[in-house]
Amino acid sequence: MDEQPSSALRAEVPNFRDLGGVQAGQGREFRRGVVFRTQALTGLSAQAQAELLSLGLTRVVDLRMEKERTELPVTVPAQIQVIVADVIGSAGSTGAATAGAAATGKDDQQIAAVPPGGIDMMLETYRNFIRLPAAQSAYATFARSVLEPDGALAVYCAAGKDRTGWAAAFLQHFAGVDEATAIDEYAKSNEYLVSRYRPRIESVRSSGGDVDAFRALVNANPDYLAEAFAFMRMRYGNIEGYMTNGLGFSQQELAMLESRIVVTI
Repeated sequence: MDEQPSSALRAEVPNFRDLGGVQAGQGREFRRGVVFRTQALTGLSAQAQAELLSLGLTRVVDLRMEKERTELPVTVPAQIQVIVADVIGSAGSTGAATAGAAATGKDDQQIAAVPPGGIDMMLETYRNFIRLPAAQSAYATFARSVLEPDGALAVYCAAGKDRTGWAAAFLQHFAGVDEATAIDEYAKSNEYLVSRYRPRIESVRSSGGDVDAFRALVNANPDYLAEAFAFMRMRYGNIEGYMTNGLGFSQQELAMLESRIVVTI
C-alpha cells in the first residue's frame, strides 16, 4: 500500500498529509499510513478519489458544521465511510468556521467583516476545542474511529488547519510525540495553504477589511495550538487525563489506540 499521497492528489488537496513518520518517544514512531489529515475532500476528480483508495482509506471523519457539509459536500468513493463529528455544533460561528469560509471562498461578506482582535478570537476557539461538549464528543468519535482495524482514516475540517489541527496534535501527543514537534507539524499548514489564501487576502484588502485580523484567522499560528495544550493541562493535567476524563476513553481503549498508532523502530 502506498503510504504517501501522490503529487496529483496533493494538487487538489495540498494540505493532505500523513500523521505518521514522526518520532513518538525513544525508539517509537507514529505509525505511517494509518491516519491522514487534510482539508475538506470536496470536488475531487475521479483520479484523486481513486488515489484515496490506493492509500487504503476506508473511512473519513468530517469535523465540519452542517452548513459547511451542505454547501460543500464531500466527494469520496462509495467504499469510503463518511463519519460526521461536528466540533462546533450549536456553538455557532467561531474563528475556525470563519477561517474555513476563507479557505473555501464562501461567505465573502463574513470574511470582509472580520473584527479586530482575530488572535484573541482564535485563542478562545482553541480553548473551546477542549471544553465544548460538542467538541469533546466529536474528538472522541474521531479517536474511536482510529481504533477500527480495517484500513486507514482521514480527518478533515474546511482548511484542515484548526479543528483538524487539534485532532492531529492530541493524537500525536497521546502517541508520545512531544508538544513542540506536534506544534511544528501543525504549522506546516501555512506552507501548504499559502496559495489558497493569497487571493482571499487580496479580496479582504480590496473590500476595505482588516487584513491583519484576517491573517490572524487563516494562519496556523503556533501560539494557538500551544494555548490548546496549556488549556488541556489546566483542565485535565495531561493527555491521558484529557483522553479519559474529557473524551471518555477507558484504559483498555487507550492501550488499543496506542497499539494501533505506535510502532517500535
